Amino acid sequence: MKRFSLLLLVAILFAACTNDSIEELQSPIGTENYVPESITVGFEGDSDETRIQLQNGKTVWTKNDQVSVFYLSNANQKWQYYGETGSRTAELKRVDAGSGSTKINKVVVVYPYNEDYYINPESCNIKAFMPAEQTYLEDSYGNNGNIMISSSEYNQFSLKSVCGWLKLQIMGDGEKIKSIKLRGNNGEQVAGELYINSVDATAALAADMGSADDNNAGGSLVFDDTILEEVTLDCGEGVALGKSATMFYIAIPPQTFTQGIYVAIEDTEGYVMEQSTDKAVTIARNTILPMAAFEFINPATPSAPAPASNEIWYTATAKVEPTFDDALTFGADVVSNVWDSETKRGVIAFNGNVTMIGEDAFNNCDKLTAITLPEGVTTIGKKAFYDCDGLTEVIIPDSITTIGTNAFYSCDILAKVIIEDGVTTINQYAFQSCIGLTSITIPQSVTTLGRGVFSGCSNLSKFFGKYATDNGRCLIANGVLLAFAPVGVTEYTIPDNVNIIGRRSFAFYDNLIKVVVPDSVTILEDGAFYNCEGLKEVSLGHSIVSLGNSAFNMCHSLIKVYCYATLPPSLGYSDVLLNNASGRRIYVYEECVELYKSSWDSYKDSIYTNGKNCPDTTTIEYTTSDGNTITTSKFPIISNNYENGIGTLIVAGTITRIPADAFNGCDSLTSITIPDSVTSIGGSAFESCDSLTSITIPDSVTSIGYKAFYYCNSLTSITIPDSVTYIGYWAFQWCNSLTSVYCKAVTPPTLGVNSFDYNGSGRKIYVPAASVEAYKGATNWSKYASAIVGYDFESGVVVE
Repeated sequence: MKRFSLLLLVAILFAACTNDSIEELQSPIGTENYVPESITVGFEGDSDETRIQLQNGKTVWTKNDQVSVFYLSNANQKWQYYGETGSRTAELKRVDAGSGSTKINKVVVVYPYNEDYYINPESCNIKAFMPAEQTYLEDSYGNNGNIMISSSEYNQFSLKSVCGWLKLQIMGDGEKIKSIKLRGNNGEQVAGELYINSVDATAALAADMGSADDNNAGGSLVFDDTILEEVTLDCGEGVALGKSATMFYIAIPPQTFTQGIYVAIEDTEGYVMEQSTDKAVTIARNTILPMAAFEFINPATPSAPAPASNEIWYTATAKVEPTFDDALTFGADVVSNVWDSETKRGVIAFNGNVTMIGEDAFNNCDKLTAITLPEGVTTIGKKAFYDCDGLTEVIIPDSITTIGTNAFYSCDILAKVIIEDGVTTINQYAFQSCIGLTSITIPQSVTTLGRGVFSGCSNLSKFFGKYATDNGRCLIANGVLLAFAPVGVTEYTIPDNVNIIGRRSFAFYDNLIKVVVPDSVTILEDGAFYNCEGLKEVSLGHSIVSLGNSAFNMCHSLIKVYCYATLPPSLGYSDVLLNNASGRRIYVYEECVELYKSSWDSYKDSIYTNGKNCPDTTTIEYTTSDGNTITTSKFPIISNNYENGIGTLIVAGTITRIPADAFNGCDSLTSITIPDSVTSIGGSAFESCDSLTSITIPDSVTSIGYKAFYYCNSLTSITIPDSVTYIGYWAFQWCNSLTSVYCKAVTPPTLGVNSFDYNGSGRKIYVPAASVEAYKGATNWSKYASAIVGYDFESGVVVE
């Protein structure tokens, strides 16, 4: 049966270091000048069998273990243990005397044998190599990674572990684990070259030793800077999981992972489960750091159990009580809720089929660690799992179509989300502040992706699937950048296919230092870069027309803002550039300084020239009734002349819009040609231009703002090109001489209320002949149905 479930795996809780210490071994070797035939310590056989292993919680020898011994000289000798597995002490015999003649004053024993180990004759410290691949051993340390060392001037040896171990405890239902990969979230060294002190077994990492050219921390030892950032535990043909936890040990050089660690667990079917934490993790020498036991479930496993249609299964640290227990929340009423304190598993039963997880169903339920939904659930409602701090993984099956607003908001350790095909709508802020997420795949079935859907997910490194860019950094839908994966990025240029930077798409990303917004972008929505603590410099392209509320608020390091738009973008009503760095400056073109100061009054003291003149200009031609120039304070004007009956207004930049109120009240303006670079005409742009009789609107214009031509009493005819998709309310109201309106769009533009009220007597609205009925039936156009006439725009003939 096809499995429908929502699995929220148990939390990864890194416990404090335990006392699983490895006892020291004592090994008599003889006197300083005596060359022994055997020594008491031990290790290996064939290289792929070399290991010291755990037995009943203690370290024991394995038959045929081999070690490297440096005795009297720097010759790397191979010694072997021939006894049976399980001994706490071992007598080893020399297999290979090695070569070398430089004298040393100690005996040094290193496990396992490696022909490339090299000793510093002065300090008797060892240059070694930590392998990037370890091999699983049942109930024991992985092979190849358990480096141990001892040195003495006398006859007693006590091998000391160089590394510590991460212990994963994984449960399942027959799945076979193929490999486990581990890395630090800050690029820490987990394998590669080490420099080991032979007395106390402390290890210096190549990552901390400086460059290969100048380091000499080991005296005569020069490191090659071999720094490996990922280690793999190879599980061979696969290790089968059961109901009891299986132990997996990964050896790691001692260090603190300041931004936490990430593990990827792959089974033999290719399913990968990712787990991570952003909290600091310390691996100490000779200690084992256990993870809390958790369950590995492959959703493709046919035998995976599923609840009945009237049940919800869960695991939790204590009994979970839903916020509501009625049909309005689940589609049926709760009749029982049983939780087992030993297994931590619970079952909520209903008096009918469960069809939804409604609003606030498990809001703020921090005890919940996993949940499995029955077949038939179609909706996860608003705030359904809001602030559920115990969840680590979410599997959203294909029966669910909608994920509600804030559904998983602030589920801090949610490490992985699988959204299966079938989901069509993911609403705004659905996964906001899920700081444990490292990647996400959007299925092809999704048609609606809300604003801020992954806002504040500061550990995201890549997106996959629908809407993801080729490099996986962004989700872009219909020109709107909806989400950004910030890990490892300090400087970023927005892709040039973006027109709008969506609400809170970059919010809370502290590592960003510099952002370049290209010329394609016109709008930054509310909070686009809110609380980006590290952001120091922003460059905004020349097409920006609007900066939303709090777009750069709380960017406490922001010191430089370059705005290349020659017309000041409109500012949201709240804190657009508030709480920036002290002395923050906004740089604009020389010709635009005064215009910005008058338009951005709240920030006028921060506005400075960028030291450049705008490289482009736009010419606007017009005529007036008195032969004088018109005046406007809405453009960065370079020159304004009236000669030979024509006015020429030259402004800085390529003008893409006629600003609101640009020519409001210009009584003498009789005609104007709008440049073909303009895409929008702002609100009241030509309001009360009483003498205006002619205006040319180019095909580039897509929107005409509210009251754009309000009270233009002399305007008798207007042609609206087929590029226009929006006409604001009252746009042509009280144009009481207007008798001919030619609207070329085949699809009726969105029309505001009363846009053509109080026009001239007998006013006609001419539209494409095939679209007459569409216009007559369209919202707000229907009011003028009796005036709508079919028209052939090629021949200029009315079509009856």
